Amino acid sequence: MNFASKLALAAVLSLGATALTVAPAAAQKKKDDKNAPAANQLQVSDEFRKPAAAAEAAVKAKDWATAEPQITAAEAAAKNDDEKFFAASMRLQLELGRGNEAGQIAPLQVLVASPRSAPDAVGPYNARLNFLLGKAAASQKKHADVINYMTKARQLGEKNVDIPLMLANSYAATGKNAEAAAEARNAIEFAKSTGQKAPEAWYQFAIPKVTATGNREATYDWLAYYLKDYPAVKNWRWAIEVLGQGAKGSDRAAKTERIDLYRLRRITNSLADRGDYADYAYAAQSSGLPWEAISVIEEGRKNGKLPTTDPDGNRTYTAAQAGVKSSPSLDVLAKQGGAGNADALLAAGDNARALELYDAALAKGGADANEINLHRGIALQRLGRKEEAKTAFQAVKTGPYVNVALLWQVSLETPPLS
Repeated sequence: MNFASKLALAAVLSLGATALTVAPAAAQKKKDDKNAPAANQLQVSDEFRKPAAAAEAAVKAKDWATAEPQITAAEAAAKNDDEKFFAASMRLQLELGRGNEAGQIAPLQVLVASPRSAPDAVGPYNARLNFLLGKAAASQKKHADVINYMTKARQLGEKNVDIPLMLANSYAATGKNAEAAAEARNAIEFAKSTGQKAPEAWYQFAIPKVTATGNREATYDWLAYYLKDYPAVKNWRWAIEVLGQGAKGSDRAAKTERIDLYRLRRITNSLADRGDYADYAYAAQSSGLPWEAISVIEEGRKNGKLPTTDPDGNRTYTAAQAGVKSSPSLDVLAKQGGAGNADALLAAGDNARALELYDAALAKGGADANEINLHRGIALQRLGRKEEAKTAFQAVKTGPYVNVALLWQVSLETPPLS
């Protein structure tokens, strides 16, 4: 994805810091001479003046065909810093006018190194030159140069949302995910400071980057940041999909993770269609949780997302009903105890008794504490015990359930729009 917006270069080029008038060399007097030219006038020779004046007139008229040979002649005649500065400024405006990004780099490098562009004298002008160099480098995917120039432009005072955007792109391209995410945050905050709402794509660019760093707190912060600003159901679906990549396998952990993500979709109103309901019900039934399969199918039928004639849904429903009949009652399961029976109670929506069994299993030890704490958090959230649920989700420290617990924790703070 091209994260940075396309720049309107002609609009951002502001070379007004230094007058580009061409004064005859013979007219350069001593400073105390009342007829001496202004301090910002360029020192040029007769040899340079003729092609430079013709080039300037052609550039002002946007007559690029006429400007090209005159600029080339001026460049050949340029000897001192002022002549090189003026020739480069004309070359830059020519290449900007022609949309030749590669051709902008050489004159920009001359301009940024010129004494006429010294930061202590004309900081905003030098900042703009570094900005344009960074933009040109971005077009050629020279990411190290982009980082160098855009960082310098920012230091010199350039304020443009494209700076953090292009820095984010270049950091991401060089594997610096934390830095890329930080610059994306800078871009979002910049947009907010101007009264605008940052595009969703900026958040969606950053979240996989920060997730890849393994920084759990930063991942949670970004998810909450995004879903608070864009609390739509579709965004919950996207976030769950991004962080649920581990739930694709066929082992027990993957199946458990998949069911817990479906549960999250359910509580955030982001079960979208017939496929979601049918797949969720099948996952629950095939994992030995027929109570949950039945409730999901009945919910899908009630809201019209799972037709009563759907063959897959009907097969799962029939199998789940048979599974409930052949299973011990919930009262028996509650008396027997154990984490496995707690899972059955959670699937049946008997959250209070499920929590009791989870707490007992956790105290006893021997079971997967990460999985138990995830399921304790789900039960607590369903019971409306928000702070306790948060603590339980935060206790999931390692293994395949970490990202799932993160998403559940976010759901405590950022409920989706219905």
